[in-house]
Amino acid sequence: MENILNVSNLNVYYKNKQNLINRFRGKSGKNLQHVLKNVSFDMKKGEVLGLVGESGCGKTSLAKAILGMQKQYDGEIELDCPNPQMVFQDPYGSLNPSKKIGWILEEPLRMNKGKDRLLKEERVKKVDNMLERVGLDVKLKEHYPTELSGGQRQRVAIAAALLCDTDFLIADEPVSALDVTIQAQIIRLMLKLHKELGISILFISHDLRVVYQMCDRVIIMKSGEIIEQGKVEEVYENPSTDYTRLLLEAANL
Repeated sequence: MENILNVSNLNVYYKNKQNLINRFRGKSGKNLQHVLKNVSFDMKKGEVLGLVGESGCGKTSLAKAILGMQKQYDGEIELDCPNPQMVFQDPYGSLNPSKKIGWILEEPLRMNKGKDRLLKEERVKKVDNMLERVGLDVKLKEHYPTELSGGQRQRVAIAAALLCDTDFLIADEPVSALDVTIQAQIIRLMLKLHKELGISILFISHDLRVVYQMCDRVIIMKSGEIIEQGKVEEVYENPSTDYTRLLLEAANL
């Protein structure tokens, strides 16, 4: 199967603010913090790939580099998708609270120029169809994000990403802010959309149980490095590192 993503020897550095302060005070210290260290992996088209690790291990930094939000890095990132999208952990923070849901969902469609520009009635129809696809009533277009539940807001965020006709979606902890019941609903929705649309999903999480339900393969990260990767069943049943074993034990798996 053809790859949609290839990452080779990726290194990302951030400015170390504390060491800059120390240097200003005459103390020694490195200016840069090495966040991602020689990260290499690939991802097949149509695959759901899990990315697991503790907070601060570099998962979100990797996502930003793939999406082009992190410009300064060493290594190679080859993404065979011109319009990658991201679903964030906090759906409220990613939706404009001053705009109604209909306006928010139409906005990426309004931004298309030239021959691909849609008429108003075409945009409305596309938005309505997507709302129904993610399990929401079209009447919610007249509501503001504050008037929706957390699960409804996350469905809107997923709809907004898919309206951009993407083949590649990064889901960064998309269910961690939701209660267990709503988590299960969003997971079922994402699996349904993956099956219907054939999109590739990089699913970032610290929850190994959710990753087991969602993903075909999994990458385990620690301190900016990939320490293990493989099919979910193989990694979970026969982990090759002590760190992965500890994560699985902590999750009672």
